[in-house]
Amino acid sequence: MNIFATMDALLRDPESVYELAARGEGLGRLCLKLLLIFAVTAGVYGAAMGCFRWVHPEYYFSDFELSSPAGETYRGKIAGVNFAKMTVYTVRDDLPEMAQAEVRFNIDRPSDVYQVQSVGQQQSYGAIVLAPGSVVRESAAWRMPLLVALKTPLLFILTLALCAMALYVLNLAFEIRLHFMPVMTTMAFGLAATGVMLGVLVPITGLFSIVTADYHFMKVMHWFAFMIAGSFGVKILYRGLVRLSSNGTSRVSKLVIVCLLLYCIVGGQVAWTLKPFLGTPYLPETPPFRVESGNVYVNFFNSLSHVTSGVQATRYHSTTQDRAQ
Repeated sequence: MNIFATMDALLRDPESVYELAARGEGLGRLCLKLLLIFAVTAGVYGAAMGCFRWVHPEYYFSDFELSSPAGETYRGKIAGVNFAKMTVYTVRDDLPEMAQAEVRFNIDRPSDVYQVQSVGQQQSYGAIVLAPGSVVRESAAWRMPLLVALKTPLLFILTLALCAMALYVLNLAFEIRLHFMPVMTTMAFGLAATGVMLGVLVPITGLFSIVTADYHFMKVMHWFAFMIAGSFGVKILYRGLVRLSSNGTSRVSKLVIVCLLLYCIVGGQVAWTLKPFLGTPYLPETPPFRVESGNVYVNFFNSLSHVTSGVQATRYHSTTQDRAQ
């Protein structure tokens, strides 16, 4: 059975795939096929998720260096951006009014020079109005979608590798008594189904990535997308264990619940290690990994509170949790 036939059977007739596993032959090859299906589909979703920073260049700004026509230099942090007005808002509110100045962003790795139409004050923020027609881009913006396309399947597969022996022992503890390869194959069933569901959600999340500039909204949306895809994967995993086990559905249900909790806890920490997935507002560079202390679940509820309280994405406060994700 080739890869496309396996994917079609997993969705249309999963019993035929379960039957392959029940025979106990070629489980290694079947497992690799399932993991390849997951890697491709989850990678496509990851690329769509990583495009958010690409299509919203406001996330390129972190700090600035403003040069006046008289040769004076002013430096400060960025508070927000309004591209409709071509205005960059700064934390520094003591900038003198001037015209025809020049500005660079991201002082450590300076951007191109941008012409400034005017500098002034708006409420408690400084306001740098860029010259009409200014095009602000992040250099090598293609790296972010590529990195996330690699990191998304890596997140799940690395979590499975870390949990593999624990899941096998749990299978024995609940007296399901499957051998190691059948256990790993059923986990691969779940991952492949999760990846396929993520793949079909790509057009939806891609649309919102383009039309939505709210960083916290997109974080919460991706959380729910993973929850939906994961639920479908758990369903396929459960049915696979029931098909391969002869000890009834009660013990299988308990095993699936415990395995799911373990996988989610470990996966959350692995995700924290592999971050960022969306890119952080107002950080000039997005490293492949940003290992910091913190809790991914606390960060999720923090973003959820931002969404429910109506915080606008064009203005952020540099909190520790925001810079960690």
